[in-house]
Amino acid sequence: MADETDAELAQLAAHKLDMEECDDWLDITSLVKAGAQTLASGELIKPESLTLLDAMTSIQVMDSRLDMGMLSDSDMAEIAQWDIDRTLSLTDTLWIVDRMLCCEMTWHNSASLLQTIYTCNYYITDDLPPAIGQAEVTGNKERDLVLYPLLVATGLCCRQVWHEYSRENVYAEEDVLLGLAVLRFFEDQYSLADTMRLLDVAQAYLETRLGEEEAAAMLLAHVSMRKRWLAALVCLSVEYLSEDPGALDRSMTELEALAAEHQAYRSTYAEHIGQAADNIVPGVFDAKCMRKFPSLAPIKPKELLKLSEAHATLARLVSGLSLVRKLLRIESVESLVHFFQGVSRQAEPLPYLRSLLISVFASDGHVQLTQPLLEFVRRSIRELCGTKLMGEEGDRIDLFYQEAARMLVDWFRTLCQNAPRQRRIALKYLAGWDSLQGEAEQLDIWLYTQRQPNAPSTEASDPAFNPFWISSWAYHMKLVLMGGALMTGIRLDVYLAYEFPQIFCYVTQVFESHASHLTRMLEMSGSNELHEEKHRLWTRQGVSDIESKAQLERWLSVAVVQKELATALWLVSHACERLGVFRPPWAKGRSKLALEVCRTQESEVSQNSRYALRFRAFSRLNSPTPLTFDGWMTTKRQLDEYPISDLFVHAARILTDAKTGLDKCRRGFEHTGEEFIRAMYYVVLANSVALAKLLKSDAVKSRAMAVSGADAVVFRETLLNEALAQTDSTSSDMTKAKAKREKKKRAARNEAAARAHEWQADVDQLVSSGALNVSWTTAADRHPDWPVFTF
Repeated sequence: MADETDAELAQLAAHKLDMEECDDWLDITSLVKAGAQTLASGELIKPESLTLLDAMTSIQVMDSRLDMGMLSDSDMAEIAQWDIDRTLSLTDTLWIVDRMLCCEMTWHNSASLLQTIYTCNYYITDDLPPAIGQAEVTGNKERDLVLYPLLVATGLCCRQVWHEYSRENVYAEEDVLLGLAVLRFFEDQYSLADTMRLLDVAQAYLETRLGEEEAAAMLLAHVSMRKRWLAALVCLSVEYLSEDPGALDRSMTELEALAAEHQAYRSTYAEHIGQAADNIVPGVFDAKCMRKFPSLAPIKPKELLKLSEAHATLARLVSGLSLVRKLLRIESVESLVHFFQGVSRQAEPLPYLRSLLISVFASDGHVQLTQPLLEFVRRSIRELCGTKLMGEEGDRIDLFYQEAARMLVDWFRTLCQNAPRQRRIALKYLAGWDSLQGEAEQLDIWLYTQRQPNAPSTEASDPAFNPFWISSWAYHMKLVLMGGALMTGIRLDVYLAYEFPQIFCYVTQVFESHASHLTRMLEMSGSNELHEEKHRLWTRQGVSDIESKAQLERWLSVAVVQKELATALWLVSHACERLGVFRPPWAKGRSKLALEVCRTQESEVSQNSRYALRFRAFSRLNSPTPLTFDGWMTTKRQLDEYPISDLFVHAARILTDAKTGLDKCRRGFEHTGEEFIRAMYYVVLANSVALAKLLKSDAVKSRAMAVSGADAVVFRETLLNEALAQTDSTSSDMTKAKAKREKKKRAARNEAAARAHEWQADVDQLVSSGALNVSWTTAADRHPDWPVFTF
């Protein structure tokens, strides 16, 4: 068999297999089968270029659901109908243009060019018609004067987006498939000026056809919108924005006009957009175009967006690009933090938008296109600490600023990634920020000794004398990152409902530590004379002690509100967990094995293991002091001393305090963080309304909620023991009737078991009546990191 395989390999080598040059496909099925039979267990044949990504994206060949290159009889019949010389009507052209819009927007939604744009045969043909844009010589006007100008313009739009993707701000394996060796965007044949000229030709021709068919008006709208879209993309490139001060305003003007035209088009032709058009022009789109690029790795088929979905995606993309102007006009680092946190919470931001925001924020050693990185981090520290660090220079400080700039920029860049990557990277970055804080503390001590050379050596490391401004800034940023990393898990459904009590308890401690830290910074700021003079940094707005104190007060108000909200949700979730509404997955089975697993999982050893795994990234940090498992259990026991109904009442009062805090600090956020404050208002008010509804019901007065959390734990343990005893009885030779009589006797003899059954019956009654039908959701358009409970 080995000799036969070697002979076949030699025969194939004689054919000089070059997939780029070979016109016909070679059948290697027999070779693959023969080679597979010669392999021993554990052996693998692979090229050196095979990567983990290739292995993870491998497909099942000859499975139509996975293999884009597999041809069926219907596929072959469709391909046979392709004719580049087919004379098109306006209706035919409109159908192709609509389908290309679906392809383009599907590509923007993280698909491959092979799955979308390149399925159009007009797009990838090697021999373009010579009469494109030439009304005098063409015999196929709809094709040469309308369709191809729009296809060429689409290609240049895709080229602009591809150029942004090539900056590698987004990830190929998660956001958009970049591993494509063949790029066809018509850029070799047509420049930007040529493309605009072609669109002008299309516009002039369609204006002569107005009134003949409705398709002419729709195509004319497509031409106008394509011109604006192309102009906006060109002006939004980082190169244009950096070199031309007016490029931003021009791009925003084009986008605003495009948004208006697109909205009018969607309103006028809503029926056309909503209906599913048939395949009017057969053979134009080849879903198996993968076979035309044999040198590329096979990929899976991709279902295109519907026309209505494509228009919705375009509207979302055009609207989102206005964030570029907002980003470039931000004056403070505090506002940048709120801006990027808002971007991170957006529902499914498109890869192009996220990549462009990253490029505009930080590229070529500058922030916001013009501000040097070191000046950016200096400003960030001085905004929070005031003018105390003015004039501090030197190699040691500059080295720290370089590292801090890298950490800060990387954090902001991470906030523009997809949500799962945000959380993964944030958990990894915590250790880096912890190390940076340690370096900052040593730098603060050194600065103190430089300023106070005659002071005792012990004063430099004593917070009573040394304010530790730089390390205070690093600690503040680390706490912001910690809170975000913890709360992103809510948005991603990382936590199960039964974990909410410990999550919100831990979050409460983080926000409390943040509030305490900011309070200390405010006290240190107040102990020094405030300077009205504004020290200007580069071209940005000046920084004064009074402004930095105002920023500290804003951050403090946010930390306090978040702590109060987390505390209220902690009490609510703890009460729901004690009532058995939030049940862990192992507590739902009733078999003997399931009950034994439940007893094991409820033990403190198992709880400790789960707790350590959940918070391991935070327990390794030097500060703040982590909430240990023993501390968490002590806190739970303290809560369990109160009646369950009191937990709901106290949570409602805390939410009232949170709303009062938001009311007080609202004015301070008129120019920074307004969207964040509105989102927090929504979460606080929605949970307050839900609790008010619960507190007005009779459920709060029921016996189920009158017991304490400790009693509820005892009841559940009693019921678990009895269920296990029952399974032991039924597993013996005892009949079901006898087992039932034994159960009644035990319940009668055991007062605790009777009380437990009575309490469980009350809880079941509340659940079945809907009074305790508890659920939680996150508002994707408000603040998806915080849950809203409903009763």
